[in-house]
Amino acid sequence: MFSPRWHKMRRDAWLHKSRSLLVVFAIATGMIAAGALLDTWALVQRVTASSYLGSHPVSATLRVDTLDPMLLAQVRALPAIAAARSRRTVYANVDVHGTRLTAALFALDEFDTPNIGRLESERGKWPPRDGEIAIEKSALEFSGAALDGAITLQFGKSPARALTVSGIAHDVSLPPGWMDHVVYGFVTPATLGMLGAPSALDEIQIVVRDTTADRDAVRRIAYDAKALIEYDGKHVTAIDVPVPGEHAHAAQMNSLMLTQGAFGLLTLLVCSFLIVNLITAMLTGQTREIGVMKSLGARAGQIAVMYLGFAFLLGLLASAIALPVAMLIARPYAALNASMLNFSIDGYAIPWWAIAVQLAVGCLLPVIAAIFPVRRACRLSVNAALRDSGLAADAGTSYVRRRITIPGIGRPLLLSIGNAFRRRQRLLLTLLVLAAGGAVFLGAGNLRIAVRGSVDPLFSSQHYDVVLRLADAHPAAKIEAAAANVSGVARVEAWASDNVSVAHADGTSGNSFTLVGLPADSAMIAPIMLGGRGLNASDNNALVISRNVLRDEPTLLPGTKVTLLIAGQPIEFSIVGVVDAGPQKIAYMPRAALDALHGGDLSSALVVASKAADAPSQLDLILRLRSELERIGMPVANSQLLSETRRGVEDHLLMVVDFLGLMAWVMIAVGAMGLASTMSLAVLERTREIGVLRAIGARHGAILRMIQIEGLVIALLGWLVSIPLSMPMSALLADAFGRVMFTTPIRWMPDARNVLVWLLMVVVVSLIACTWPSLRATRIPTAKALSYE
Repeated sequence: MFSPRWHKMRRDAWLHKSRSLLVVFAIATGMIAAGALLDTWALVQRVTASSYLGSHPVSATLRVDTLDPMLLAQVRALPAIAAARSRRTVYANVDVHGTRLTAALFALDEFDTPNIGRLESERGKWPPRDGEIAIEKSALEFSGAALDGAITLQFGKSPARALTVSGIAHDVSLPPGWMDHVVYGFVTPATLGMLGAPSALDEIQIVVRDTTADRDAVRRIAYDAKALIEYDGKHVTAIDVPVPGEHAHAAQMNSLMLTQGAFGLLTLLVCSFLIVNLITAMLTGQTREIGVMKSLGARAGQIAVMYLGFAFLLGLLASAIALPVAMLIARPYAALNASMLNFSIDGYAIPWWAIAVQLAVGCLLPVIAAIFPVRRACRLSVNAALRDSGLAADAGTSYVRRRITIPGIGRPLLLSIGNAFRRRQRLLLTLLVLAAGGAVFLGAGNLRIAVRGSVDPLFSSQHYDVVLRLADAHPAAKIEAAAANVSGVARVEAWASDNVSVAHADGTSGNSFTLVGLPADSAMIAPIMLGGRGLNASDNNALVISRNVLRDEPTLLPGTKVTLLIAGQPIEFSIVGVVDAGPQKIAYMPRAALDALHGGDLSSALVVASKAADAPSQLDLILRLRSELERIGMPVANSQLLSETRRGVEDHLLMVVDFLGLMAWVMIAVGAMGLASTMSLAVLERTREIGVLRAIGARHGAILRMIQIEGLVIALLGWLVSIPLSMPMSALLADAFGRVMFTTPIRWMPDARNVLVWLLMVVVVSLIACTWPSLRATRIPTAKALSYE
């Protein structure tokens, strides 16, 4: 049997269905936003642990000049190594819908090795046979190929050859092909030979036995393998050690999810403001009833438990609504996030603990939010509670409302404007809700402008349109002379390059990066300096490094010395500057100095400035350049339009910006809910006043206008507050984006166009949020309104 107190709460909930539903909707809205993000993160983490870590990802890759099965067996026998395999990676060209793209082909000694970089067959035949190719599933649609169809590949000057697409494979360690604009394929070494590419395997990939080993420990094990290989008379040209157990895009995805999770918590906090508003209004209307219960002997603790229990039940109802909706949103969103990691969530369920956390938060959040208003109401004396009218405005607001005078505005409208300031606490919380959504919206707009502003100078500093990479190195003067004779070419430069790594004091080396030798008077590139100075014609072993190289090797500051391993030989350099090269890990030095280290004037990259600015003309120029260079014995391995590179970079960056901007829309929806709840409570509290207005002749239209104007005043105040609040929000979003991708300048002042768009949105939100409360006000009979308690 329920006690009379609980019967009272059940009756109050039924009599004040509007208030109760508003509390439920407020909690459910915040829980849906935060819960969907939590479910997404938990599901992606579960898939990562099962798919990626379960595939036994490669711990390190060693590139060697020659490799044989006996040497591979010796590496496998090392105690610290759990598994090893040999591989070769070759880059070729593939024509997709008239566009020439890069294809990365992987040839392995064994395709079915479950204990190292496990590959899974999705469809078709596996493994591929000679003359066949298996396409990685993330690149299938992007490649334009189809199962059992053909794909045409060309390596260097060798004739193009069609390979049969025999199967679709999945490699969870690869970034998505559609995202990186690369067609991934798996072939046999014999197939490489058919394409005219080197077929001898030249990489040893290992998995260490200690699954808890950090990056430095893995690097030391890789160097033990290097010592073994070089003792056998072979030469290791490079060692790459990724972050153990972390996917190539995991850091960006984790940072993005962490940032969105922070906004999810902010949404819950904002919803708690709404709960405080609604519970306070509910208790204000029942203050005299609390006085009656106290006069009959009810203790403050009993009354508090009654109202807090009611808040708990509202939270439970909100959780019942929010949990399934959050799960429905989370699965497609998790699928999108997982696809950016080249994972699939098929067959995986959201972890039970994520649902339990949401249920606990949903039930406890309204209880915690209700503690303060319930405590305040329960501490009132019996006399004060019985004398409370429940309708008085906050102290001091009457003065404010009396002082509001606007020439040409009648008393009814002035009354509406003044009513907006009637409940100061509620007004303040509502403004915070609206302003928070607006600040995130304006901050996301600032971030989008800042990203585009960062990409513009990044690519405007590159004064060329086409990059061609030759299959082999040739004399720079010969390359430049041949390319300059092709019609449509404005300027050409041949660049030397090499893969290098930093030699550490403990005898190991860092991950490799690209070292580019630029002509002394290069007109093709003017990188953005972040520190130090650029290269001079008199420089010898001087380096200008990119910001991403500095991130990996934080001691490489301008003015310091560094030892680089070039072809296995240690060479000392001086760091003279740091530049912004976007996401690239690259360093620049004078071409003459790099030629001296190589022992000859040989270059393998050609950058070309085109006379034509449109992409079709530049693509035609690439074809003519390839034809001319191949005619004189300098085949092109691959080529790339700078505009395509820019599009790929912008796609990555703006996708992250859009994810962050999505939270703005969630918070704007919460803000609209807050305004609707505020106006609904205002109508409920002023039911008798509306009855008085109706009794003295006020028409429906006048009452509608009064309520709409009151809501519009609150919305416009929220718009004004959001403008200064968007400044620190812009800094927070820029910092979050810098953690996910790369640092962008903070744009403090909101864009004028976005401010106007937000103003229009605020007006629309106000009209929609006030529609139901205003209609409800006109439907209350005058007699019932005058007798309302």
